[in-house]
Amino acid sequence: MPTGIAGLDEIMDGGLPRGGVTVVLGGAGAGKTIFGMQVLATGARDHHEPGILVAFEESAARILANTAGLAWGESALAQRGVHVLDAQLSQAVERGGEFDLVGLLAILTAKAKQLGARRVVFDGLDVLLGLLGDASLIRREVFCLRDWVHESGLSAIVTAKADAAEARPAADYDFLQFMADCVVTLHHRVDRGTALRFVRVAKYRGAAHSANEFPLTITRAGIEIAANTAIELGYVASTERVSSGVDRLDSMLSGGYYRGSSVLLTGASGTARTSLAAAFAESAARRGERTVYVSFDESPDQIVRNVASIGIQLAPLIAAGTLRVHSLRAGTESPEAHVARIRALMREAQPRNLVIDPLSALAERGYVADTDGAALQVLDLAKRAGITVVSTALLGNSQPLTEQTPLSISTIADTWMHVSYVNQGGERNRAITIIKARGTGHSNQVRELVLTSGGVTLADVYSVGGEVLMGTLRWEKENDARRARRGAERRDAPGAEGGARARRDEGARGDARARAGHPGGRARAAAGRRGDGRRSSRG
Repeated sequence: MPTGIAGLDEIMDGGLPRGGVTVVLGGAGAGKTIFGMQVLATGARDHHEPGILVAFEESAARILANTAGLAWGESALAQRGVHVLDAQLSQAVERGGEFDLVGLLAILTAKAKQLGARRVVFDGLDVLLGLLGDASLIRREVFCLRDWVHESGLSAIVTAKADAAEARPAADYDFLQFMADCVVTLHHRVDRGTALRFVRVAKYRGAAHSANEFPLTITRAGIEIAANTAIELGYVASTERVSSGVDRLDSMLSGGYYRGSSVLLTGASGTARTSLAAAFAESAARRGERTVYVSFDESPDQIVRNVASIGIQLAPLIAAGTLRVHSLRAGTESPEAHVARIRALMREAQPRNLVIDPLSALAERGYVADTDGAALQVLDLAKRAGITVVSTALLGNSQPLTEQTPLSISTIADTWMHVSYVNQGGERNRAITIIKARGTGHSNQVRELVLTSGGVTLADVYSVGGEVLMGTLRWEKENDARRARRGAERRDAPGAEGGARARRDEGARGDARARAGHPGGRARAAAGRRGDGRRSSRG
């Protein structure tokens, strides 16, 4: 029986046992009631299977009010055949201490026939059982309920509170797990100040299922589960190339990124990771391809302003609708919640390209060991949809370059490039290295990355004695080489023409010294130009 909960049917290889009893256990706030309501609402909406929720703990009105803000909320329930039955016991019955479910089940039988119901949820059954106070009576009523479900042909979900740490019900009704056809446990805990939820299928009679624990989030769409249970990979490997947004980088990559691949840009703060990611987004959006740019802890306006200073103009593309920029605050939610938001953006925008800057923000506070899994979920989802992903990750300049990044995603990235600082000649320059580029020839050179008002580019490689020179040190070596060539020409030149060349060389040296801030440079340059002018006029 399909549940309509994203990821859950994949875990259970199709859904809950039809015609059986599923027990959902969890502590306070784990999502038990939402679980039951979502199965009913999406079943009625998507599979034309009306349902009934029997509420033992909260009133029907309260449950409807609490779920009204979800996508399948109160109005959808009313229109699509989900009935909420208020089964709270009166105080008189509670004081009596003894009752049975025969009357309630008779009412349910009639209501199910009237609605044509196929699904039923008993929400908070432990509240009812706790009033009996006798283990034998509790067992009698539970087995009565189970027999009724099997005879009626309905598919039932029973929710009950459990110990938050172990997801076990109270001792008096621990046998719920043994009489059920399927047991689902929901965990809700706080790790380093961040609320985390997980789901696990602890038992499923006669059916294949994954018994692992998976992250769970509650969003506007209801419960979503980040499930990745596929054993075999079936990604389509495209041979189409897309530009990185930097022509010379495309040349280093033998034509650019592969369509549908994952690209990782690592580097320390300020090494131009965001600039390279923005260059890709601009290039993709200018081709008319829908592109989503997700930034952590930096507003869209700030991103647009900052990259405009290096010639990357995102504002017109945002106005045209080909580029969407969204900003999230990393430390406010769990990694799984952020993944759910990114997944929702992808469903809504249907992009061909996705930029996440930085993906390492998911591990900013290091809340859980499963942060790696959250990042991998995004990349896996994008690959399956054929979306090209460019993500950045903060990697300190002092960290060694190994096949291991803070999120362990370098191992599955198709292309990994590292940007770093190089200190030479008293200044710090940016350099880019292609660590790997699967399936394509690529340059092994370290190239200087240059940010100008006209855009991002790479400088030509200039090496002396086996060392790649950058910045002022490179400029000085180039000037030395030019002066040496001119000196050789001057020695070979006859008479007055040699003197004119000498003066021109003196002027060039003066210009160089003036640019470098040396005193007397301007005067030497002027003198050289005057001498050359006098020689020309006499000639």
